Amino acid sequence: MEPAAIGARLASSVVAPLVKKLFVADGPGAGLVDKPVRVAKLVSFKGEKRVLSDEDLHKIAEELVGRAAQSTGIEERLPTYEQRAVAHAVADSLRAMGYIDMDDMQAVQLGHLALSRHLRSQSRSATLGLSSDAVLLHANVLDTACLHILQFFTQRSTFVARTLVEQSRRIEELSLRIDSLISRTPSPADGPFEERYAQYIAAKHGKLTIFGLDLSASPETWPLDAAYLSLDAVGDTTNPMPLLLPADHVLAGRTRVLLRGVAGSGKTTLVQWLAVSTARKELDERLLYLYGLVPFVLPLRTLTRGGAELPTPDGFLAAVGCPISDVQPTGWFDRVLRSGRGLVLIDGIDEIPENERQEARRWLQDLVGAYPGNRWLVTSRPSAVREDWLVGDDFAELDLAPMSRDNVAEFVKRWHRAAGIGDGYARDLLRAVRAKQDLGRLATNSLVRARRRLGARPLKLLFQTLAGPVG
Repeated sequence: MEPAAIGARLASSVVAPLVKKLFVADGPGAGLVDKPVRVAKLVSFKGEKRVLSDEDLHKIAEELVGRAAQSTGIEERLPTYEQRAVAHAVADSLRAMGYIDMDDMQAVQLGHLALSRHLRSQSRSATLGLSSDAVLLHANVLDTACLHILQFFTQRSTFVARTLVEQSRRIEELSLRIDSLISRTPSPADGPFEERYAQYIAAKHGKLTIFGLDLSASPETWPLDAAYLSLDAVGDTTNPMPLLLPADHVLAGRTRVLLRGVAGSGKTTLVQWLAVSTARKELDERLLYLYGLVPFVLPLRTLTRGGAELPTPDGFLAAVGCPISDVQPTGWFDRVLRSGRGLVLIDGIDEIPENERQEARRWLQDLVGAYPGNRWLVTSRPSAVREDWLVGDDFAELDLAPMSRDNVAEFVKRWHRAAGIGDGYARDLLRAVRAKQDLGRLATNSLVRARRRLGARPLKLLFQTLAGPVG
């Protein structure tokens, strides 16, 4: 018997009235006061609004099975007792609607065949001991019932109204996103310079310089892609359930963040990754918030070298030694920052003398006050500035979380591949890290320092391939 045979022979005029009895009567309105309506609250055979008894439910199942068996001719091959068993199984499967954890919109999106499979999976014992013909009859009756169940859902007034409201919300959200992307498009006069500047940022920050390596034929610089590992950031650590999110996502829902992390935890590497990802425009869905932004990488140690004063925005590029700073269009920085297209990455509050940090804070406050609509990320070691140092300026304060066991394993493998060293060495190193607790603790924060604890020369050389997340 073809799977669609029963559906073709059970007319809507027969099935629809029976299915309708399974659900409570609909009321007017868009159904927006509460959460979307759970299927379990719509059924008429359980809960406070119960109007359908178990006997009534079984009669509906018997009617569906009897009609299907008669119209397809399977009635002649299936004994009466087994038809009754199929009716019991259909009733059990329909009863599962009173316990499934989905709303009517989710059920419609799932589709009638998937909903049928889901209901059958909730009552697997219902068909135990039945013949193959009986099992197939049960499945096909339920397929047809689910088709009409979903049709019933879509015809409810609250479903239609709520769907229209949801579509309107999505259209409005899409429109706002499009407007946002349009606003991030540079003017024709600035476009060529921004392309050139993006190429500079990608080349400047797309690699790392590794210090302390003594491997033969070891390169002086390494690609950022080899070193970067997406870590996690933690916020509100006093909460029993602290916020945990990918570190490269900290500016997605916020415009101002102070990110703390111990030495070697990955702050500078994160800054480089955000800048390069923005410049290259090679963004996955998680980083789409960076689209159209212009990164300014401002390491404070560089900005204050030789006693230099912290720069105003027109001097950002010159202060970090950008070779094309002199050809930036007149007023370009102001147009970028006034339109909220700036991604200002201020790295290393801890790398300037303590007596200069308050002045750096005033400099930052002036910048944010003049150009509030941009995204600002400031990094520091935890001990350099007190807690809530920038909270008064609407900065969220988050901490880089230590590397997890999986992070460490992935990082070790990645660096060994980049160094051209075999996987066997990587496995040896991971065993050493896991076997020695002090190394394991160091590895979760700074693999570059963990190498100093190894005595065996082979493993020492291996650790010299690990610079750890810089910063």
